[in-house]
Amino acid sequence: MKKILLAVSALFLASAVFAQVERVDVRKQAVAAPAQKVQLTGFEEGAVPQTLAPITRATDRAFIGMTYYDLQTNGSMAPRIVAHEDGTMSAVWTTNGSTAASRGTGYNYYNGSSWINSSTNTNRIENVRAGWGSITCVGDAEIVASHNGTSALVIAVRPHKGTGDWTFTNLQGPSITGHNSQGQPATTTALLWPCIASSGNTIHLIACTDSDTGFYYQGINTCLLYYRGTFNPSNSTISWEQPRIVGDVTAADVARFQGDGYSIAVKGNTVAIVACPASNADAFIWKSTDNGVNFTKTVFWESAVKNGNLAPMMDTTLYLVDGSCAVAIGDDGHVHVATGAYLVTSDVDSGDSWYWYPGIGYLFYWNDTQAPLTYNGDNTYLMPDVLKAAGYTVIERFNLDCDTSIWGVSSWGIDAYPSYGVGSVSFPQIVAEGGKVYLTFCQLMEYPFIDNTNSMYYRGVFATKSLDNGQNFGDYSWLSYNNNCYYLSDWSLFPINDQTTYEDIAQYIEIEGESVFPAVAPKLRNGKLVMTWQQDFFAGSEIKENSVSMSGNESSIFYFELDADEIGTYNNVHEVCQGLWIDSVGINNRNISGMKMYPNPAENLVNITFSAENAESGVVSVMNLMGQTVYTANLEVSEGYNMITVPVKQLTSGVYMVTLQTNTGISTQKLVVK
Repeated sequence: MKKILLAVSALFLASAVFAQVERVDVRKQAVAAPAQKVQLTGFEEGAVPQTLAPITRATDRAFIGMTYYDLQTNGSMAPRIVAHEDGTMSAVWTTNGSTAASRGTGYNYYNGSSWINSSTNTNRIENVRAGWGSITCVGDAEIVASHNGTSALVIAVRPHKGTGDWTFTNLQGPSITGHNSQGQPATTTALLWPCIASSGNTIHLIACTDSDTGFYYQGINTCLLYYRGTFNPSNSTISWEQPRIVGDVTAADVARFQGDGYSIAVKGNTVAIVACPASNADAFIWKSTDNGVNFTKTVFWESAVKNGNLAPMMDTTLYLVDGSCAVAIGDDGHVHVATGAYLVTSDVDSGDSWYWYPGIGYLFYWNDTQAPLTYNGDNTYLMPDVLKAAGYTVIERFNLDCDTSIWGVSSWGIDAYPSYGVGSVSFPQIVAEGGKVYLTFCQLMEYPFIDNTNSMYYRGVFATKSLDNGQNFGDYSWLSYNNNCYYLSDWSLFPINDQTTYEDIAQYIEIEGESVFPAVAPKLRNGKLVMTWQQDFFAGSEIKENSVSMSGNESSIFYFELDADEIGTYNNVHEVCQGLWIDSVGINNRNISGMKMYPNPAENLVNITFSAENAESGVVSVMNLMGQTVYTANLEVSEGYNMITVPVKQLTSGVYMVTLQTNTGISTQKLVVK
């Protein structure tokens, strides 16, 4: 899912490769040599599964849609899912059929018992090419805002959620006179990348003016505007007021906003808009307590870089916001925000070039009871350790394989870490409710959670929660992980030949793959966190805007729900490597830990060591990738350290799953037999 930026800050113009000692000149688009596919050690050459493992899907997730358009945002996720008071739900995404002209807003509706549309449906709700749909509801009515990319937003309304026809109107932006790409005088009314929310009959909408160079509104290119509208339920129409510039900023404050570099939340009469203009300006909150009539601005992250003025930052390394942010409003009216951040450094000699480390970054959480980050000339003030010491919440990449570092393939170069133009921990979403804060996000993963076909690392979806209104956050859940998934770190193990189809590969790894672009409903549904994300089988993106056919890289829209109280225990990230997965409910007990197998690959026998908290009876079993048990034996588990030996000489070469199970714990790991 490589990112195609439709509008970005001029500061960041290219993808980059991460290594501890590597950096990429973003301004000059200097890149390393193309990466070569590598053979990862630990697997016997040619040992291939003869039959694909049967696929079972957990009950807490469902595929609700499909798209060939492998991109949902340029930065922040707009409101994409609504949890209604009656237990139903509405979800949207940017969809695309087999042709570029078919792009629009995909839609599905949960009627209380099931999603009503086929998961393979790529139909759009609009009657013209559109994209970036954002949804809200007023009473029983549904409202979707999307953009046609050229002249206006498309506002779709229907009186009854889940059923009936949509009616469409256009919302044009202010008329801006400038020059097109050929330098000729031109006028535009385009509005792009909308976010929509509502309170009562009041509609709150933000969107950007035209992003093409040469079109400036009040001196700002890609200017972020706020529209306030009143919905008339008698005829399902909206009356819009004149737009205002978000934050009341001027060109001296912000040279340009980034498309999707903002988010909106509404609760009662409180409206909060967060703007993080992609590193070249301050990140701020624009808040109203009178339903959008008056706003006040608070800078919560003061940038050391002002409007791209790089010279004062010569030979400097610092963190900047990455243009992906989220906002929520608590029941007490306090505002909660999160933004991704990435590490950059300026040119040693001139300061006119910037280097970006896409594998290094963090997610920063802040609420309006905390002191803002104020730049005082010391660039270390944004370093994660400094922020943590000051009491701020900073989330860095997780070590998912229980060694001492985040492991990477050293020979993988450019595009090994698909950046999407954001940092390594980004795409946040927040729910603030009942004095608790729920925070979800994406992050780059490490080996073995990789796409070895494209020489890239997957991203996954994670979550954490605070029980004290954002003062402290607990442990982390890996939401997108599924214990039924087998990972292939060496594609020589897969029977790829001239007859192998895309569906063969998809069936094998479809439960995991790459999960990005999480969108969370702004409130819990019956105590559950409900959300969607985009998932496909290959890291990076494949957008074919200029081709006739869009087919060849299907992406699924995935619905997921989880009891909010289980965040931090469900699929706990610190226990992945211990093989403690039980089922879709999560980890119920930590009785078995530290399971290790050697030698692996094995030829005659394999030794298995582990620790147990209690002495009890157990079973060791070996299962092939068809789901068939090929070996089982009873065992007596001792408290503390244990070692058992399993014969494997009689097994055919291939990949197997070895499971240790007692009444109170379970641990599973992959074994390769020569």
